[in-house]
Amino acid sequence: MPDAALNPSRIGLISNRNSGHNRDQLGAISALIDRCPAVLHTITDQAEDVGPALVAMAAANIEVLAVNGGDGTISALLGHLLENPVFDRMPQIILLPGGTANMNAGDIGASGKLPAAIERFCAWTQSCDAPAPISRHLMRVQLTPDQPPHYGMFLGLGTVIQGTEYAHEEIHSRGLRDDFSVALGVARTAWGVFRHDPKFARPVPLKFDADNSGNQEHQALVMVISSLQQLFLGMQPFWGEQQAPLRYTIIDVNPVKFPSTFISILRGKANRNATPENGYHSANCTTLNLFLDGHINLDGEILEVSRANGPIQIAATPAFEFIRL
Repeated sequence: MPDAALNPSRIGLISNRNSGHNRDQLGAISALIDRCPAVLHTITDQAEDVGPALVAMAAANIEVLAVNGGDGTISALLGHLLENPVFDRMPQIILLPGGTANMNAGDIGASGKLPAAIERFCAWTQSCDAPAPISRHLMRVQLTPDQPPHYGMFLGLGTVIQGTEYAHEEIHSRGLRDDFSVALGVARTAWGVFRHDPKFARPVPLKFDADNSGNQEHQALVMVISSLQQLFLGMQPFWGEQQAPLRYTIIDVNPVKFPSTFISILRGKANRNATPENGYHSANCTTLNLFLDGHINLDGEILEVSRANGPIQIAATPAFEFIRL
């Protein structure tokens, strides 16, 4: 663990002014940070600010870098670090829940409300007393051969897209942007699937190849891929046993005994009905080529994809070290 308490210049914080909770709380958050002399704080207003901010952090010999933003902000910044290495040694990372969605911080960062997370972070800067770092990978997602890659820690399709659309239209538009809003969205989506509501239960034809094991084809109700151990609200919908950094789960359309099996999957304890024969699939891999037409959700960003452009190429990046507070 770096002795940041003795050398204040070694702890950095980058805040995205435009992330969900930062939009109306950044003034108060900045006031808290100002009382933490161990922290070098930089605020970014647009994506173009990230590169210079990281260069400045590297020049200041930052060894622990905190990121205050949502899932998309965090993955984009870490992806930038991979594409444009500016540190002699990659800093350890602390994730703060400044976004609308804070799934990454909930798993490997500082969970809970943003002000409380900032208080814990500031307290930590005085002692640097924390558990051993947690290792996690990002996903490098290449949509087409001629486009720059995207980075993320969660990718979803099928009911994930339909649930996201519902959340934007009916929940976030009403100003609800916390864990309760996520719970509402998940519950409403699940209810729609249980009732075979076509708004939430539209199958997605897809084909994929994981670790060159051969093509699989599915009419998928949902597919999720992640390098995280748990998702929103502590959900752990993976039960693959392979030793690999990326986890994926597919539920086919019209699965057997869906309500009880789905609930068991969300709890991280897939019951005996969760078998391929019944329409439930889960495994771990390092690379995955995915063919589909439609949309994917990558850390909250909706991206359009097409089979005509070839497969979406997904691969685990080198691991980062995260400090959970």
